[in-house]
Amino acid sequence: MCVETRISMSCIDTQFLYIHRISLVTLGLWPYDRTMLVQLQSCVFSLTTISFIIFQLTTFLTTEWTIDFIAEILSTSLFLLLSAIFYNSFWINTHIVKHMLENFQYMCSELKDKNEIAIIKRYGYIVKCIAIGLILLTMWGLFFFTLLPILPRIFGIFFLVNKSETYCTMYITTEYFVDEEKYFYFILLHLYAAHYIALGTLLGIGIMSTGYFTYFCGLFEIASYRIEQAMRINSDKVTNRKDKRKIDKKISHAVDIHRAVVELTEFFIHNLEGTYILTMAIILICLSLNLFGIFHAVSFVFSMENFLLHCGCTLVILTASFGGNYAGQKITDHYNYIFSSAYNVRWYVAPVCVQRLILFLLQKGTKPYRMKFGGLYTTSLENFASLSTVSISYFTVIYSIQK
Repeated sequence: MCVETRISMSCIDTQFLYIHRISLVTLGLWPYDRTMLVQLQSCVFSLTTISFIIFQLTTFLTTEWTIDFIAEILSTSLFLLLSAIFYNSFWINTHIVKHMLENFQYMCSELKDKNEIAIIKRYGYIVKCIAIGLILLTMWGLFFFTLLPILPRIFGIFFLVNKSETYCTMYITTEYFVDEEKYFYFILLHLYAAHYIALGTLLGIGIMSTGYFTYFCGLFEIASYRIEQAMRINSDKVTNRKDKRKIDKKISHAVDIHRAVVELTEFFIHNLEGTYILTMAIILICLSLNLFGIFHAVSFVFSMENFLLHCGCTLVILTASFGGNYAGQKITDHYNYIFSSAYNVRWYVAPVCVQRLILFLLQKGTKPYRMKFGGLYTTSLENFASLSTVSISYFTVIYSIQK
């Protein structure tokens, strides 16, 4: 490989790995250099989130159960549980991140054609923009989340409310079995830490997952590009034996990279399908409860803090769900594009042996490819719409019961 190509591939790796590494190192999920300090950090992060969920659920021991109360507690505790499941799953299965990262770097290092490098760099730019957008969105969310406990004091200043009524409130109900006024700031610190870790976990795993799948789309496009280039070699004459070998080689390389990406995708799905099936069920329930929380905060007891809290949780859940389903849809589209490329090239002027290869690709393309988790859920925009519709249906059921 020439020096220029090596420099280009180094730039490609840096574009993705820079933000990817920082986000995972911050969370203690980076698969390399797992020292005792990093393991201690991971334990503290996990215990902080889980302990806050427990102190939320203990309110069921001291408070009368109503539909409003159950929805209020579960809407936030399930959101934290969602991030805790992701965090512990990726902490235990660090070999998945390492395996996918090493194989991706290997496939990128094998790219020698400047047009192929340009394709993967273009997708690297998309990955970088997505990561920056998610980081900025999360920072704005954390800013407003931090202000929620002091909103009554801010509103009191602007609307000239009596000083006795302008105090900081704990907008998420918990039960620590201590004097909450005396230890208010310790409880508030615990709340901030748990939710910062939760949002950071969803951000880091979101950056990692979208980064991998976006680059996989780029590798699928490279496979299609190789088929198109292979047939251009033989566009005028088919009698040259050297041209036939070039066609065979390029098509074989296209099939190899296509198969390697599919294997990596299946490896990711196989090892994490249990986690994603469980989180899909939690997302469905959590989204319904937060929609009910928004409606309840607006219609019955208007509370700006609760309204913003449930809106924030709903936005995060919808963004994460849409991002995952959109990535699955793009993987499917790019997977199928290689077969349309094989169909649209001038395969009928190719040698018989090459026509057999292309016929094999066309036969394989008749079977649609979907990213299925456990055979129960397929990632696609259609299923995202179905998920949202089902959540709204459950919201109406909860509302009818409450009414």
